[in-house]
Amino acid sequence: MLIVITGLAALAFTVPAPPHSPGRTKCRDTTLVGVAHQDDDLLFINPAIAEDFDRGHCLRVVYVTAGDAHLEWSGGYAVRREMGVQQAYGALAGRLMPPGGPSPWKASPVRVGGRTLHGVRLDDGPLRPDILLIFLRLPDGGWSREASRRQSLLALFQSRVRSLDAVDGSARYTEPALISTLAALIERFRPGTVRTLDFANTTLKSSGKAWADHSDHAVTARYLRLATLRARPAGGTGTPRLVGYQGYGSAVRPPNLGAAQTARKTALFEHYYVHDERRVSACPGHYCVPTRRVAAQYTRWLERHYERRVPAPRPGTVVSWIGSTASGLAASDLCLAQGRGDVRTAPCTGTVRQRWRLADGVLRAGSGGGGRCVRVRGGAAVLAPCTGGSARWAITRRGQLRTGGGCLTQDDLLRPRPGLRLAACTTHEPGQRWFTHHPRPTADLDKAR
Repeated sequence: MLIVITGLAALAFTVPAPPHSPGRTKCRDTTLVGVAHQDDDLLFINPAIAEDFDRGHCLRVVYVTAGDAHLEWSGGYAVRREMGVQQAYGALAGRLMPPGGPSPWKASPVRVGGRTLHGVRLDDGPLRPDILLIFLRLPDGGWSREASRRQSLLALFQSRVRSLDAVDGSARYTEPALISTLAALIERFRPGTVRTLDFANTTLKSSGKAWADHSDHAVTARYLRLATLRARPAGGTGTPRLVGYQGYGSAVRPPNLGAAQTARKTALFEHYYVHDERRVSACPGHYCVPTRRVAAQYTRWLERHYERRVPAPRPGTVVSWIGSTASGLAASDLCLAQGRGDVRTAPCTGTVRQRWRLADGVLRAGSGGGGRCVRVRGGAAVLAPCTGGSARWAITRRGQLRTGGGCLTQDDLLRPRPGLRLAACTTHEPGQRWFTHHPRPTADLDKAR
């Protein structure tokens, strides 16, 4: 029986509404997009965002970093990138303005969790979906190996710094405060879908591998995943559907967008790209005609659009929601595996050492039952001869492997010294989500509830 994790069910088919249908509500649904930099959404998540807007979804787009490229805030580069995404989303909504004309975007600060976030809104009337862009303006981690040691999201995620200051001096965030702020945004806007970047990648650009992903992409997506799991939207709307998208690494995969999709995605990106210049004279206003030629390298992502797929376990395997791409750029699931005397995780290979059988509450090694079972010793999962004292395991409806000592937990592979351990059970921990094809006896199902 496949364990289907809450919030990852397939999106139901929705028929797009006509632009001005009588009696139409302002938002048929809401999509919240969370990315690291201004343009990540346009390059890696589109055309999904444009298609959501076409269906009548209101858009809430959160940019976690300033995209400042280590330039002074007063230099204006990050500000121009913010203008660029405003022009791109204005084009999506059909709200272009003549050069030098007044901007259709209005300041719209967002107050959540005791903080006031900088936001701008494009509102086209009571019967059309609106677009809200929110800027946290945390420092850009850059490409260097130094990203983990300086003020950056990667340093925060790896506990090398205790907090980050926004580059405009507007706020300071610890990791819990950042996750809480993102969760508060989800609770406030109650999106049906949260779209973000790849939350399972571990091969980062600082590794030197071509088209490895940016560390800011990886960490922003992880924080959005944690925030989505922790958010408790009011009104009983439940956990939003969470979708991640591959970033730079998708360049090595085949193009998968049609000509019309690529053309529209490119046109929207061009409206942003005219602002992505360090020379103020290149685009001095809030709106500029998109005449700047897009660099050839961007074509790779404008022709592609790859979701981070949900793990697909082979029969008898147990696959973690925490992914593994340490061996390369292609997706590789992380499977529960037998060690010499312990239990660990490793990239899925389908070998007999990654086969398990759960029956009568006992987790046995090997598809045929085997002579060793998973037991708990000192907070760790170990293999020992199967006896009457073997640990009793159950798979919960949320995909947790639970025993009397807690839940089996895989640390995120970007964390310092990640490992497999027993920890207190919580629905907020992505490392406690497992996929499996194990049949679950009625007794185990009753315990799991």
